[in-house]
Amino acid sequence: MKYIKEFFRNDHPFVPFKEFGFIHCLCISLVVIVLIIIYLNRNKISSLNEKTKQIILKSAAILMLINMIIYNIVPHLFGYFDYKIHLPFQLCFISGYMFMYGILFNKEWILKFTLFLSFIGPIPAILWPDMPSTFDDFNFWKYFISHHIFICASFFSYFALNYRITIKDIIKAFILTNCLVLIMMPFNYLFNMNYIYSSEIPANIRNLYPFIEHFPPFLTIEVTGLIIAILLYQLIRKRNKELDLIALEEAKKNQPKTKVKPRKKKKN
Repeated sequence: MKYIKEFFRNDHPFVPFKEFGFIHCLCISLVVIVLIIIYLNRNKISSLNEKTKQIILKSAAILMLINMIIYNIVPHLFGYFDYKIHLPFQLCFISGYMFMYGILFNKEWILKFTLFLSFIGPIPAILWPDMPSTFDDFNFWKYFISHHIFICASFFSYFALNYRITIKDIIKAFILTNCLVLIMMPFNYLFNMNYIYSSEIPANIRNLYPFIEHFPPFLTIEVTGLIIAILLYQLIRKRNKELDLIALEEAKKNQPKTKVKPRKKKKN
């Protein structure tokens, strides 16, 4: 029990986390490699049988669900819960809850929002995490599952389920993200929290980029999210064209063939 408690509390970090050190760079590289593999094999993923798709997606969603249950319960069991640190409604977690709901209950409409949120939230967290330790700390694994695995699973779902994202969906995702930030701001002010980093940009990021201190946190988040969304939209535009071509080819295949009647020979 002592070792289990230490794994969750991590009072004595054994394998320290170093920003842009070997372990951090390895985690970033793994995500990039998996995303590239998914993209290059997008048509193969799209043509997988439904059972295989559901097994992969539901396994990812269940793993994420177990991860969040442990994250929200264990701090209370071992007495290290701090409402200013353990924030179950960070943007990455909210988008993770939406993804789990969409996959486990087959709600495709919500996945259209999740695709954007799964990049806007996790990418900054993957690039600039703030953690004391790595393999010996539950928080490292929680972070890896809720960011690295989540972004890959969401990207996989986009091609596996072949859902089309339109401009309207993008606008709705943008409005939803900003509404979440605005909702969290009063909680940050009243209870001295830092949900969605709208009160203060983490110190490790400010140390890397001191100029950020001259800009309001809300503006920094807005610009970062907008850049990620614009880059992702380029991929979506290309995929929509591919889906149009696939639909056209399918329509041609399913089109009934008309038999040409042979001409009758004229009698002399």
